[in-house]
Amino acid sequence: MSNSIMQTDKKCLICGTNYNLHLHHIFAGHANRKISDKYGFTVWLCGYHHNLSKEGVHYNHSLDFAIKRSCQAKFELNHTRKEFMDLIGKNYLEFEE
Repeated sequence: MSNSIMQTDKKCLICGTNYNLHLHHIFAGHANRKISDKYGFTVWLCGYHHNLSKEGVHYNHSLDFAIKRSCQAKFELNHTRKEFMDLIGKNYLEFEE
């Protein structure tokens, strides 16, 4: 598994806590989970912001979409849009939530 392209510190991306952290794969599904591992499409989230509340990324569509957009933008700093599309198959930067 590669290091996250989104974070260097092991703390919740949303609130900054280092308590009760979960590793979140930004792009879901069996194939995309492997891609997320390989390319560092992961973030640390506390349980509250992951899957233990309605505010968590698994239940809050706006938060999920924002993290996906940020990840694509970060990836495209060093790669092309085509490379991202070949991996994930969806462009989050030109797609409205």
